[in-house]
Amino acid sequence: MFLSIGHVARDEFPDGAHRLGGTALYAAATAARLGVPTALVTRVGPHEKAELARACVGLGIDLRALDALVTTTFVFRWDEAGKRILRLKARARGIALRDVPDDLRSADALVFGSIARELAEDLLLGETARVSVLAAQGLLRTWDADGTVRPTTWDHAERDIRAVTAVVLSEEDVAGDTALVERWSAAAPVVLTLAERGCRVYEGGHPGAALPAYPPARMVDTTGAGDIFAAGLAIALGDGRSLPDACRFANAVASFGLEGPGISALATRDAVERRLG
Repeated sequence: MFLSIGHVARDEFPDGAHRLGGTALYAAATAARLGVPTALVTRVGPHEKAELARACVGLGIDLRALDALVTTTFVFRWDEAGKRILRLKARARGIALRDVPDDLRSADALVFGSIARELAEDLLLGETARVSVLAAQGLLRTWDADGTVRPTTWDHAERDIRAVTAVVLSEEDVAGDTALVERWSAAAPVVLTLAERGCRVYEGGHPGAALPAYPPARMVDTTGAGDIFAAGLAIALGDGRSLPDACRFANAVASFGLEGPGISALATRDAVERRLG
């Protein structure tokens, strides 16, 4: 079984449209499309709960929705150079170990999907799965009084990293500071995603070889690519693949996510294996 834990997000766009997102949802959807029995533990507000439930039914995801007054909401906009700027409009309360049902605490693979510092310390440190991957972007975010999201330091990074099997971060998450990634990788492997260049594994305080990306059939939407990668990585590690092989599998899985908006283009395992060649 695959378990995904973290806030679902309501993503709002300049044209007035919105879409459900967030690492936890992207990861759960990825696992479900790959044919893995999947559960999602999240908080969602009353306005988005029915929409999320319909999406999970369609994908075959076992949704365990925790009560929330609001859904964590991000407002998206882009500057003249095409750089994405986020504003945190609303935030649900956090998720702790006590919020994870007992019947989900023995997953084969787990993704912790942090988007807004919502994961409690005891959740990360608790024993909840055989293989766990932390998608840590939310731990490197803070926000101003108006909600503008900006980078920050990761408190207790080494402690959190030691508690999981591997960590996934992007170049943007660490502002290109690979020295920081090297230091963190002394605690557990850290995989740095490199957009169209693939990824690089850091272990024992040192960088390893870069693993190339798989070109998508078309480029439509890069949102969630790292989250999809994290799910592919966790599943492959849970299957017993080596870390480099798991990263290759995750690169292939993530390439399909680029081919359509949101979770619409996620691939089956057969399609992924064909792309792997």
